[in-house]
Amino acid sequence: MSAGLPAVLGLAAGAFVGTNVDDAVVTVAMIAAAPPARAGRIALGQVIGFVVLVAAAIGMAVLLFEIPTRIIGLLGLIPLALGLRGLVALRHAEGRSRAANRAIGSGVVAATVITIGAGGDNLAVYIPLFRVARFAGTAESLLVFALGEALLTLFVLRAGQHRRVRNTVTAVGVFAAPVLYCAIGIVVLADAGTFSFLR
Repeated sequence: MSAGLPAVLGLAAGAFVGTNVDDAVVTVAMIAAAPPARAGRIALGQVIGFVVLVAAAIGMAVLLFEIPTRIIGLLGLIPLALGLRGLVALRHAEGRSRAANRAIGSGVVAATVITIGAGGDNLAVYIPLFRVARFAGTAESLLVFALGEALLTLFVLRAGQHRRVRNTVTAVGVFAAPVLYCAIGIVVLADAGTFSFLR
């Protein structure tokens, strides 16, 4: 074990927690709003999305590929577009819940897309993390990420299927998911400074 192992593990843990709080909230809301049978698919989609983000960050770090934070922030357009699509679908007086589900989705693909779309901060943090790490440091970081993702998956499944959480999401209504997606998209765009393109 290298002398810097505790620091590497602490940095990786901090990076994981700091970049996955928003994703955990979104995934819990998706599971709570979806039929119970779809909980596993949504959790799987979240895992796939996270793996894609980590793989992309490693690839860019290895290739020393620098992407401006403002460009990475464009990922926020994905959840924003899905949220707006869901809100538009809710204009129909009949079948509002079904319309929103079709517009946003509640399965593997939808969860994967949402996770990647909300992953602008993940890439912004993980690319420099992997770039400065030696091979051993990267391997150790990946172990921390794997453990963190396993714990996160268990958490979102339990929380999303909890009776009070499901009742709360149901009480808020079909507007909850699309509004949440819009909020996540706007936060990603704002944090990355992507709105500066509009000036």
